[in-house]
Amino acid sequence: MKNLVISVPRLEIHRPPVSTAIVSEVIRTHGHDVQALDLNCELFHYLSNREAYYSYDEIWDGRRNPTLKELKNILRFIKLHLPAIEKYDQLWISVFGTSAHPFTEFLCRMIRKHLSKKKIILGGQGAWSAEILNKGEGFGYRMKKKGLCDLYIVGEGEQSIKKVLDNVVNGAGISDEKPTQIDNLDTLPFPNYSFYDLDRYDYLDAGKEVFITGSRGCVRRCTYCDVARYWPKFRYRSGVNIAEEMINHYEKHGVIHFYFTDSLINGSMKAFNNMCDALAKYNTDHKAGFSWKGQFIFRPKNQLPKDHFATVAAAGGKEFYVGVETGSDKIRWEMDKKFTNEDIDFQLEEFNKHDINVFFLMLTGYLTETRDDHHDTLLMFKRWQKYVATGTIKGIDLGNTLSFLPNTPLERMMDSHGVYFLKENGKPVDSLWQCTSNPSLNVGERILRRVETHEEAIKYNWPIWRGAQRLNHVKILANRYLNSIENSKIATTKKTMKENLNFFE
Repeated sequence: MKNLVISVPRLEIHRPPVSTAIVSEVIRTHGHDVQALDLNCELFHYLSNREAYYSYDEIWDGRRNPTLKELKNILRFIKLHLPAIEKYDQLWISVFGTSAHPFTEFLCRMIRKHLSKKKIILGGQGAWSAEILNKGEGFGYRMKKKGLCDLYIVGEGEQSIKKVLDNVVNGAGISDEKPTQIDNLDTLPFPNYSFYDLDRYDYLDAGKEVFITGSRGCVRRCTYCDVARYWPKFRYRSGVNIAEEMINHYEKHGVIHFYFTDSLINGSMKAFNNMCDALAKYNTDHKAGFSWKGQFIFRPKNQLPKDHFATVAAAGGKEFYVGVETGSDKIRWEMDKKFTNEDIDFQLEEFNKHDINVFFLMLTGYLTETRDDHHDTLLMFKRWQKYVATGTIKGIDLGNTLSFLPNTPLERMMDSHGVYFLKENGKPVDSLWQCTSNPSLNVGERILRRVETHEEAIKYNWPIWRGAQRLNHVKILANRYLNSIENSKIATTKKTMKENLNFFE
């Protein structure tokens, strides 16, 4: 039986998809004929330019429906690839997230119309998501009910794939009723990028770069984060195993640039240190020139070994993204982020010394944040401005607004803090929350603090990542808030809010 693993458009064209590279290799190691088709990459080359490719962003994100012209273009593109798809018996479609839903449904409808006998299997977090855990009515469930797929895989697919290949599935079209999690990640095969033409990816200035995954889940339990909802148990590969994969891609494909998909690349300090030791030695012996980046956690400086960052730099660690969130030690501790401004001071100096770059990720207006806490955040821009000047801090993502994701510690705090939602046209709005335990932090105040944070970052020349896009979200929130208070005839903050909106003009 011939298998085709398909990646759908996802608005990320800089690297080949790691999920389908793994799935393809797992199918191959089980002795089955397999090939991969990256429709995301194909769409990028099908369209006239990068701007045309990114113009579909709002469609994939569900913010608007396609125009008739866009719909015809999408269907024309899919039809163009049907002859290649027709050669295979089983089609494995990777649904990486909710933004993959529109194209996946277009694709499956076209396959059912023109290639009705093909077996369609959906996988990836976007196929099952948390809805499967709670209701059994996620995207995969709905697609199966519509007759647009034969089954969908729940959880990590590597173990379930064998069951599907052996035709062991339940009557509901699910390979497993509950998400499966693999304990020993070292037993998995390396992603096989031989299925892709790496020269066709848009690598910007980096040269060839691929994704790599060193762990699944997260060692932290930040109160606002829902990673543990999907992956309850943190598991990690050995550092030597990760280094071996990177060396494998270098020796087979000449790849030296890597982007870690991990929630935290240094979630396990043991694995991280062992990986750095192995890569540093290989870099020295072979002059490979590895360069890698990913999500990082600042740890208390007393937990770090001597010459830690010298080894990280020698191994190729170049760019880290850190959820600093706030300038207030108190709020950061309440978020369950166990590091302080002094820890940041120490590690920024080490990054500066060893030519390692960092991006800050921020979250303004936490549930318990006071004006004094917010003032601490404003002070951080001056405190670390010198690292902006040296280029160590490459930028900052100021985020949008705090929301209460299901099954997070923050959601469980809602009742005790008296969280309630304002209504728009009679319906509660997730982003328009207020709480009785911290009444001064109303929606208008959260918007004000977000704007003040933006202005302070500009004042000290911090590069703001996606600044215009983020501010547009804040403006939308402000307008919805104005609409809400007008509907409820609350006029006390209306004037202030309208003055606040002048910032966006």
